[in-house]
Amino acid sequence: MAELGLAEAIAEIRRELMDAMAKGADADIQFPVGEVTLEFHVGVKKSGEGSGKVKVWVIEAGAGGKIEHDQVQTVTVVLQPPVDRDGKPIKVARRSSSMMG
Repeated sequence: MAELGLAEAIAEIRRELMDAMAKGADADIQFPVGEVTLEFHVGVKKSGEGSGKVKVWVIEAGAGGKIEHDQVQTVTVVLQPPVDRDGKPIKVARRSSSMMG
């Protein structure tokens, strides 16, 4: 099984959130996206070669391979509500006219 980098995992979560927004766009009930807290169990490996590069990858639940306990770290990532490229909030929910007073 290929290792999944932390950046790839967060990119996949972004895709999933966008897919969920698109699928719920016409729904009468909307769930606005607020703060999202993600917790990853990651493997950490430092290369012994000249670069001394550190590699971090997300450990899949139930993965067949063994990883020594002291090489596993927990990383918590807190994502704030989404914004566009200019930093302006993105509206991800709309009010349903049937639910207004």
